[in-house]
Amino acid sequence: MHRRYQIALVATFVAFLWLIGLQVVRPFFPADGSLAGASKPPPALEWDPTSVLTGKTFRAIDRWYDAHAGLRRTFVRLDNQVSFSLFDEASYHGEGTQVVSGLHNWLFERTYIRSSVEPGTQTDSQLRAFAQTIRSVQEKLARRSVPFQLIIAPNKAKVYPEFVPIAYLAGRSPERIQTNFERARPFFHEAGVHFYDGPARYQEWKKAGTSDLFARSGTHWSYDSAFRVLQEIRTELNPLLRRSIPPLILASRRPESPSMTDRDLLDLINLLSDRPYEHTLPLPKLLPNTTTPDASLPRILWVHDSFGWTLIQLLYSAHAMQPSESLFYFKNIYRIPGRNETDADISKINWNTFLGHYDAVVMVWTEIAFEHQGWGFFHTLDQFLQ
Repeated sequence: MHRRYQIALVATFVAFLWLIGLQVVRPFFPADGSLAGASKPPPALEWDPTSVLTGKTFRAIDRWYDAHAGLRRTFVRLDNQVSFSLFDEASYHGEGTQVVSGLHNWLFERTYIRSSVEPGTQTDSQLRAFAQTIRSVQEKLARRSVPFQLIIAPNKAKVYPEFVPIAYLAGRSPERIQTNFERARPFFHEAGVHFYDGPARYQEWKKAGTSDLFARSGTHWSYDSAFRVLQEIRTELNPLLRRSIPPLILASRRPESPSMTDRDLLDLINLLSDRPYEHTLPLPKLLPNTTTPDASLPRILWVHDSFGWTLIQLLYSAHAMQPSESLFYFKNIYRIPGRNETDADISKINWNTFLGHYDAVVMVWTEIAFEHQGWGFFHTLDQFLQ
């Protein structure tokens, strides 16, 4: 290569590095948007002699620059795009949710795949005792005229294992693995627990040819199948409620690009262009209830994980419930609708009076979290309720 071209190439590269550095302190390019997901903030700088001599200070400076480098978000998206489009891999940097790229643009959370091929480890006696605890809480709520409904949400990797990369299944077939919930299922029936068996229902729907039970780009049940769940839950709950859930009427069910939780995994992989991977699926839109007065709508206490938000969102879009509370993972209290977090402390709730404001308690609990036994909800209520 001619020397002049070599010098020009080096000069261009150096100028590019200076532009990136200048973008950090005096941005001149417009902001390149935010990245989805969460990451740890860089550590605080420490200038004491020990930190400097051991290199801790300079590693912190390096972490700070990585987090604030000019056009960082654009370069992150470009790197992710190359990995995903050319090598069919979703980039993972050791923290947060690990997304796995499956066949035909199906996306999965790594933890859901792992759970689908790991046999349950809880003993029969533990599972039977837990079922009895749920039944005890159910009866104590019933004595207060507050029906309880447990909804077990399915695992996407168990519903659609055919789209999971074989390497992630560790030589096992999810259909042949019994999870803790699947082993507990007969004990739930034996104890008389009111539960909606989402994993079994989704397998039935799939065998019947029902499509779009999950979006390719989402980790939660699709809005379309969640609406099916709500219709069945309404049928089970209404005979027990003082104030019934009004009819849930579809205004439309047109195929649309995935939105909201139907694309949460696609958002997490932060591509430059995700349009080629936005596979359409039906999105139910409900007619707002106008016949049942607000005072006659039920007030339901929700205890749930992230799958619960989809059901809650659909019900409130239909104006089918009164404003209420959500106990998210039985850890944080939210006002709904609106998903507004409060600073109230769950451990300070007086359950004997608190529950008197509700027409029902509904728990939404995903199959993969079964070993957490409801995050302490059942044991807490069984202890404090008479």
